[in-house]
Amino acid sequence: MLYFIPTPIGNIEDITLRWKRLLEETDVLICEDTRSTKKLLNHLGIEYKQKTFHPLTSFTKQHQLDHYLTLLADNDVCMMSDAGTPGLSDPGKILIKICTENNVSFTVLPWANALVPAVVWSGFDTSDFRFVWFLPKKKGKQTLIKEIIQSPIPVFFYESVHRAEKTLKKFEELWFTGKVSIARELSKLHEQLVTGDIEEIIVYFESNKIVSKGEFVIGVMPQNPN
Repeated sequence: MLYFIPTPIGNIEDITLRWKRLLEETDVLICEDTRSTKKLLNHLGIEYKQKTFHPLTSFTKQHQLDHYLTLLADNDVCMMSDAGTPGLSDPGKILIKICTENNVSFTVLPWANALVPAVVWSGFDTSDFRFVWFLPKKKGKQTLIKEIIQSPIPVFFYESVHRAEKTLKKFEELWFTGKVSIARELSKLHEQLVTGDIEEIIVYFESNKIVSKGEFVIGVMPQNPN
């Protein structure tokens, strides 16, 4: 069985008894970064000298994938990303593909995710909402922003620290007039959550009231979507 193990997105106390037990009992681990995984296990007091660690990247070659398939056939295995739920925005998706194509049993443990806390905290009516992951860096970005501006429901997306302010200014240039929520560094020491009119949010960026550090979840709610 392959277990996809969510890891803390910031605060190491955000763990579950189930995944800690699995990490204690499982001797084969596939990791986005073996160093990060060993550091986490060390913090939790989990002995790992007898465990084997196998790195998985987006650039994994076919012969390496065959190696993982052999591991999965012979062992219980835990897959861990650096932070959050593996398989969302990291190489874990490769293992999902391997498992579904080769009838390998797997399960995904619930929990670590930056999106859900950001959605709840925003204060928007989120009985229905849309999530678009990351906006395109260039091609198609303006088209998607125009589509979001016309949305009748809130839209949430992840954004790089280097593009967050520029992205919001692009919304303003395209006549977005609604509310914006910013969730930054969720569960970490410098967690920041702000909701306001887009003009206010941009001023907060410009005056450093919103610090351009860490990871962002941005939510937008058009004022007059219809």
